[in-house]
Amino acid sequence: MQLHCGFASYPPPRTKTHRPNAIKHEFPAKENHMDIISKIEKEQLKQDVAAFGVGDTVKVHCRVVEGGKERIQIFEGLVIARKGASVNASFTVRKISYGEGVERVFPLHTPRIAKIEVLNKGKVRRAKLHYLRGRVGKRALLVKSAG
Repeated sequence: MQLHCGFASYPPPRTKTHRPNAIKHEFPAKENHMDIISKIEKEQLKQDVAAFGVGDTVKVHCRVVEGGKERIQIFEGLVIARKGASVNASFTVRKISYGEGVERVFPLHTPRIAKIEVLNKGKVRRAKLHYLRGRVGKRALLVKSAG
């Protein structure tokens, strides 16, 4: 089966595209989009972030807004994971509350975190401590001390 458009010559013949007398426009150098994004991200970074890692016991001071009032709520537990870089960095803190494991993920550079206190440095040989989820009692937060 052959398709026929009804025109004498399809597609139409191409015209000459080179124009020697055309006006050449000089545009200013464009800034790369990634450069713009990285500049904005650098402005959003917190400068006073505590140095902590996986296995450390930390106290996270969170700002909580209830009604019109703002107060500080402390979440104390073991850092079981860190992920991301730059503005997207976050960490997971796990604690045992009334016999039930509670995990909370915090963005590292959020203004909702007032400060992070490191109570105890831990020595671990894993990047993520998700295996602690299956443990019960004192073994659930068992991490060797770094000191």
